[in-house]
Amino acid sequence: MRPERTFWEKATAAHVYCRQGRFRGDTHFSRHWYDLVQLDKCGIGARAIADHNLAREVVNHKNLFFVEKTPTGEKINYQDCISGGLRLVPEGDSMENLRHDYARMREDGYLPDDADSFEKLLDQCRRLEAAAAAAGG
Repeated sequence: MRPERTFWEKATAAHVYCRQGRFRGDTHFSRHWYDLVQLDKCGIGARAIADHNLAREVVNHKNLFFVEKTPTGEKINYQDCISGGLRLVPEGDSMENLRHDYARMREDGYLPDDADSFEKLLDQCRRLEAAAAAAGG
């Protein structure tokens, strides 16, 4: 799988979490945010965001095979991810749950000792959100 596709797969998974406010599984879900930032640090994030055809391909696949709903029962439309509405930064309790999960990943040795702080990680995710919105994707 191309790393640009991995970026969009992880970005859409993070987007769903931000819309739902819950993890798929018990722990280590914050790896997706960590991976997104690492992919961006080596230039893959910018290339993925610029690749509108790939982004549409991932979104179309997710809309067909990974139907997800918000807590109120509204279908999550992955199209939002490529039309300026990508969400990578959760709010409220979802933010605290992600913070706790990230801390557990660090404590459990899943991340390197020099891994970014949670705050820095989210700052970088905010920049990715803005870049995707500016690119229309």
